Order: sequence, then C-alpha cells, then structure tokens
Amino acid sequence: MHPTIPTTTANASTLRKIEIQSSEANQLHLKFVVSYREAAKRKQKVFETEEEAMEFARTKNPNFRHDPVRETEVQASARLLLECTNQLNAYGKTIKDATDFFVQHLTATDKSCTAKKLVDEFVAAQEKEAASNFDLDDLRSHLTAFGKRFDGDPVGIITSTQIDEWLRSLNVSIITRNHYRRLIMRAFDFAVQRGYTNSNPVFGRFVVSRPA
Repeated sequence: MHPTIPTTTANASTLRKIEIQSSEANQLHLKFVVSYREAAKRKQKVFETEEEAMEFARTKNPNFRHDPVRETEVQASARLLLECTNQLNAYGKTIKDATDFFVQHLTATDKSCTAKKLVDEFVAAQEKEAASNFDLDDLRSHLTAFGKRFDGDPVGIITSTQIDEWLRSLNVSIITRNHYRRLIMRAFDFAVQRGYTNSNPVFGRFVVSRPA
C-alpha cells in the first residue's frame, strides 16, 4: 500500500484524505478517507467517490467546509502516475513498457535525419557513384516531392501507412505510383545503411494492376 496523501482539511475533527492503494488486480485506485471522532474514539471511513465522502463528513460535522488546497509536487506526481497506469492497464501494458518504447523512439529520432536531408544525401551519393544524368533527374523529380511532403519529419518515425496514404493521394497512374514507391524504398535502404532508421517501412509492396 502506498502512503496516504492528505489533500484538504475541514477542521480539527474532520479530515479528508486521498489514499492510493493497490487492488488484487494490481491496479491503482483513489480512495477517499474521512477521519472523525465518535464517542471520544478516532475512526475512519473509506469511500470510492469524493461526493460520498463529503456527504458523510457533513453528517458528522455540520460545519464541515470543503477547502481544496493546491496539490504538492508529490501529490501531482502520484495522481499522474495513477492516470497513466490505468490507461496502460487497459492495453495490458505497464509504465516500464511505455518507458522502454519511448526511449527507443527517442534514440531512433536522435540518430535520424529529416526526409529532405535523406533525399539530398541519397541523390548526392548516387551522383558520386556515377549514376547517369537520366537516373539523377529521375531521383530528383520523384524524391523531391517525397522530401517536401515529409519535410521536418525524422525518417526514423515515418511509417509505411503514411507513405502508402501519400502515394495513394497522388493523381498518377499505378505504374508511376509504383515507381515512386521503388525509389522511396531505395532511399530508405540508404537510410538504414547510414543508421538513420532501423528498418525500411516500404517493405517492397507494389500494386501490379487494379482489381477487376
């Protein structure tokens, strides 16, 4: 059980607290605890909701006032932890799962480059390998449009779905669309070699013809 976190005070005889507990399912829940005196004995009663706790507190002390106070940094962190944990539990994931995924994302982003920079470097590399003027013009013509569409996006986070949706938005023939896809796939192969991304999101999927 986590330590009880006091959040508001009514008077010397009534105190509302929030308690963060772990259930049998290992999920976090907020509990509202009313502390009061009855027959000279100190007692506590736990409620699931703040409204129920407030109503009970007033039955024990008609002068009870709800005076919320600003959360401390520790209280705010505990509340945020609770919210994040409950959201992740819905997907069977933990805080550690989310942390590992985000750190991996940040690491990939730090080593990545923008789509525009990738296109420039890829074309320059092809030029050094003595590609023909026709091939270089072809690369510039098609990949420049790709670079502009995803300019500012690190190539490490561009997904196959984003590429596919952009290709389908082009008012071009299936043959031209497949040509775009082939050149983009080559550019991402180059990005993998340079360490800008861990994988090629294009996957080499091509449309041969429209369904009948």
